[in-house]
Amino acid sequence: MDVREWVRRHGGVVRTADLRDAGYSRHRIGAAGLERPRRGWVAVPEADPLLRSAARAGVLLTCVTQARRLGLWSVNDDGSRAHVGAPAASGSVSAPHARVHWSTPLIARIPGSLEDPVENVLAIVAECRPFEQALAVWDSAFRQGLASGEVMRRFDLRPAPSATPTTPMTRC
Repeated sequence: MDVREWVRRHGGVVRTADLRDAGYSRHRIGAAGLERPRRGWVAVPEADPLLRSAARAGVLLTCVTQARRLGLWSVNDDGSRAHVGAPAASGSVSAPHARVHWSTPLIARIPGSLEDPVENVLAIVAECRPFEQALAVWDSAFRQGLASGEVMRRFDLRPAPSATPTTPMTRC
């Protein structure tokens, strides 16, 4: 299989390290005429623009952006700002037109992945969106069989933020 076809079959945007692990030489990769969104990454010209942008910025798609891509319920917003994830300990990310979520994922992210797994997506949606919207996304994931309450209960999830506390806040 030629390099371009391998890249197409693996999502259209991949790390060059993954190509080398698949047996392609640096010379074959360089001669394939692929775009280079970022050092260490290549893309076919017809690759998904969101994936190319994520590779370029060193982030991955998450939250409502990835929920929409998974076919989950999504709020009717303009969708102009992608929601992306960055490692909590990363130095900086240049994604000026995106909402960056700096968080530790529930499930370790696969190196080279540009899309968060559904469990991480649900956890971030729960923190980012109002309760009713997050609930609709979660319900959609459960109904489609992409996630289950049994699995999600295993994670140490943070309590839902509350705009109006039910008990007075005290200082310890």
